[in-house]
Amino acid sequence: MPYHVAVFRAIINKGYQCVVYWWGRAPKTSYRAPKIERLIQVNRFDFSDARSLYQDASKWSPVCVVCNGWMDRGYNSACAMFKRSGIPTLAVSDTQWRGGKQWLNRLFSPFRHKRYFDYIWAAGLLQYDYARKLGYDSSHILLNCFSADTEVFSRVSLDDKRNIYPRRFLYVGRFVEVKGIDTMLKAWESIVDKRGWTLELVGDGPLKETFRRDYPNVIIKDFMPQSDLAIEAANSGCFILPSHFEPWALVIQEFASAAMPIVCTRKCGAAYHFVLNGYNGYVVEADDVAAMVKAMQKIIKATDMELITMSEHSRQLSQAVTPEFVADTLLSIL
Repeated sequence: MPYHVAVFRAIINKGYQCVVYWWGRAPKTSYRAPKIERLIQVNRFDFSDARSLYQDASKWSPVCVVCNGWMDRGYNSACAMFKRSGIPTLAVSDTQWRGGKQWLNRLFSPFRHKRYFDYIWAAGLLQYDYARKLGYDSSHILLNCFSADTEVFSRVSLDDKRNIYPRRFLYVGRFVEVKGIDTMLKAWESIVDKRGWTLELVGDGPLKETFRRDYPNVIIKDFMPQSDLAIEAANSGCFILPSHFEPWALVIQEFASAAMPIVCTRKCGAAYHFVLNGYNGYVVEADDVAAMVKAMQKIIKATDMELITMSEHSRQLSQAVTPEFVADTLLSIL
């Protein structure tokens, strides 16, 4: 994903080489990773078992191994082999504690997670809590495993918005049920006096044509690269993410970095880090049309100066984590 590439670049700029054994494509999006000098990409499925994966990865003499997908047993087993050889291993985690089957993970962590990984590299506070439940002490939990490509999104200038503030809500993401787009659209339709505001949705997914048919007055655009998303941000006045559940939702930091007020649900993990109620946006309960209406109306009724102030606050909060900081966090264990 683009945010991974930004971190890879930061690590490379610090004098390291990155070798990525990946699944060959991002399974849920149209994104394709670019070719970057000193970033070597290897198809994980070229290796039929964990032993061959480990042997191939060993030839690079890694100083550490990061697993970004512990659902892959091959990754886990290869990490266990590196851990036994003394190479530090980390598992990236955007997983929140939700109970249920996770109680089994907590029970068997000493024989699974702790056998594979020296560290859990958590996205934020909610993921830190899960790592603690897996039995990792604070010295073996790192934070801030993700960062938006702040260089791209922070290029969005506020100068033009100070002259004429754009009255447009912007959603960016997949068109699937878990994103809660139906809640947002119902809220939008129920607002009678929109005061010139419009709503734009950007992304791909199975529900896109349904929304396009049922809501002809909503602007719907296809998936686009981050450079184009930054342009959309420059022409929009508030980012909105109505998800029923988001383990992390890095997109919140991306558009905070683009200096936009944020409306999102409490089910978005990143909301706890990048959105403060009334400071740079509003956090509402998921699947609550009335709450969403109230938050959107607060944005609609805000003055240009109030919206500019919220925009400045968003950018300020977004700078707490950068690709360079993520790279330094990883290198801190060496």
